[in-house]
Amino acid sequence: MRASRKAPVLVLLAIAAVMAAALAVAGCGGSSSGGSGGEPANLAPEGALVYIEANLAPEAKVSEQINELTSTVFGIDNVGEFAAEEIEKLATEDNEKIDFGEEVEPWLGEKAGLFLKEIHGDSEFTGGGFAIETSNSGEAEEFLETLAEKGDEKPEEGEFEGDRYWVQPEDESVVGVIGDYLAYGETKAYFEEMVESSEGDENLGESEKFKTAMEAAPEEGVGRVYVDLGGSIQSVDAETKAFFSLIQIEPQNSTLVGTIIPGSEQVELDVSTDIGKGAVQSGDASKLLESLPATAVLGFATPDFGKSFAEGIHGFSETGVPGEFEPGELEAALEQIGVNLESLGENLGDAGGFVEGSSAANLGGAMVIETKSGAEAKQLIGGIGLVLQATGTKGVTATNGEITGFSVHSSKLGSQPLIFGTAGEKIVIAYGAKAAARALKSSTKTLGTTADFEAAKSTLGSTPISVFIDGGPGLKLLEAALPTEEAEKLATARPYLEKVSYAAVGSEKSGQTTTAKVIVGLSK
Repeated sequence: MRASRKAPVLVLLAIAAVMAAALAVAGCGGSSSGGSGGEPANLAPEGALVYIEANLAPEAKVSEQINELTSTVFGIDNVGEFAAEEIEKLATEDNEKIDFGEEVEPWLGEKAGLFLKEIHGDSEFTGGGFAIETSNSGEAEEFLETLAEKGDEKPEEGEFEGDRYWVQPEDESVVGVIGDYLAYGETKAYFEEMVESSEGDENLGESEKFKTAMEAAPEEGVGRVYVDLGGSIQSVDAETKAFFSLIQIEPQNSTLVGTIIPGSEQVELDVSTDIGKGAVQSGDASKLLESLPATAVLGFATPDFGKSFAEGIHGFSETGVPGEFEPGELEAALEQIGVNLESLGENLGDAGGFVEGSSAANLGGAMVIETKSGAEAKQLIGGIGLVLQATGTKGVTATNGEITGFSVHSSKLGSQPLIFGTAGEKIVIAYGAKAAARALKSSTKTLGTTADFEAAKSTLGSTPISVFIDGGPGLKLLEAALPTEEAEKLATARPYLEKVSYAAVGSEKSGQTTTAKVIVGLSK
């Protein structure tokens, strides 16, 4: 859906694009009374895979917070004024300017929605349209009519079910007015489908799947994104099904809703989904996360890891992988080396880990799994070591001392060994001896004592924190890890990414719905 400055009617598309990019025309939105045509989702077909909605006239407090954020990150003091200025820069074919205050603001409503109906390949969504609520559909129609009369190339005018539209000759896209909405369809067929959707109950807004997903998501915010995950998956092979079983998700019948909530010094993204119980375990492992080293660039923790891990392996085994192992075969093999999944699930507790360093030369990290029985933990690690030795894995060496287990040396792993071991009632999997020691050592300088971690935890409130990323060091490590070409692309965004002081994730479960809160803290 690309706008062309040569076509006067498509100036409207550019207007919508600018507003969508800004998410809110803060301080210069339309009439507070808005339109009366219901939600923009009622114009989208029932089978739409992606739907994005935006609030074009947020409350004064939200507008102020948006302006503070854009000023910090982009140097834009007022989003509304910026959007209006960008719209007024657009010109019709005969170089006439758009006067936002006179030609757009009088009819602009409070809501906008965009839908995409089809998917091609793995991730290319196409085929759709969008709708902008109007406070006066007659004035909006006059605006379109005026645009259509300007320039040498006149769009074809038509009508469908009483709704006027104009067809752009270059790409046959269509704009018009449907009820109280100014609407765009990528093709005439899509526009007509939007008209039909608005007139009946078979539309996205009335879909039970859509309503259930949106009701589970927060109502506050300036925009939401709905994704039909199940509809977006074209096919699932046996290996992928086995992987889904391993991580305990069921995307084939699930949905996801992302909600953007601005704050004065951070941006919050709430993601609600019914993708499966593997999305998050109930419980709180934040204490383990807080105890990780303060040098961590990335820290994470998950509650009740043992139960989740055992259930995942059981599901993976039950599914099987054609050509690799039959259903149930993997679990039977684990039993032979003394690993009982039920016992394993009961013995293993919370798990946490960290990554530290700024380049491949000083990269390190470790994962720590708490256990109820040191003896069972030692048996598990010993069993894994025996399997590696029996299969002829090179570079496996037994370790004793503070950590009992084995290490694996390989050029593919880099200069440091991968260490698997136990210490007391903890299992440690570490890249490098220094990281292994740091994972087990009690220190007063922990992640939980840093100012950014405290700020992130405070912002998440009652939601347990499960992931923390230190912004500056994280950016350096990302740049070092990327190939040269990708790092050069990232450089263009670096001035904005440097404003990120931290990112954090917290999650909790309610019934079948998992809600994850992503907090991005910004520095001025």
